[in-house]
Amino acid sequence: MKEIILLRHGDTDATENRYFAGWSDIPLSKKGERRVQIAKEVLKKYEYLEIWSSPLIRTRQTAQIVVNSNYIIQYAEDIKERSFGEWEGKNWETLEHDFPDQVIKWKENPLEFTPPQGESFADVLRRVRRFWQMLFGKNQGIYLVVTHAGVIRCLLVLLTGMTFESSFHLLLDPGVIVKVREDSGFLQVTGIINHEDL
Repeated sequence: MKEIILLRHGDTDATENRYFAGWSDIPLSKKGERRVQIAKEVLKKYEYLEIWSSPLIRTRQTAQIVVNSNYIIQYAEDIKERSFGEWEGKNWETLEHDFPDQVIKWKENPLEFTPPQGESFADVLRRVRRFWQMLFGKNQGIYLVVTHAGVIRCLLVLLTGMTFESSFHLLLDPGVIVKVREDSGFLQVTGIINHEDL
């Protein structure tokens, strides 16, 4: 049996002030560090075969807080957050004011729309699928993957067959823990733990 634990990074200035971070390298806030400490308490009972993290600083810091120094953290570009290109650092209200035509196009086709100099959700799905296939081929055991909300949504779309649109109805707060189990080729999402549940 293989268990994969997905952990979203803790809060940052972007999550607290509700702007698009994407590939911007924003560190955890004090609130984010505290929230990751709570996740650490939940996850300390596990012994991991491997630990994977996005290379962005908010996920690297999260991984370093959650696991002890006995583990080697491996980094994968494929599990970085979606690049929002020119939209990074902007909130929704600014986008509607500065890029009204693009916002309309995004609402009309959220899967394929690409922000200027950024990625579409379909682009992210492709690289996340590549990472998942690599992980799926590994030995039985417990794997920790420290990543971003967009990547977790992609994985849930791939694993459960839910639509891209319905994945945005899932509450995936900073520090959320999502557990996935694979046994004899069958996949099951066994839990989504937001901090309100702790």
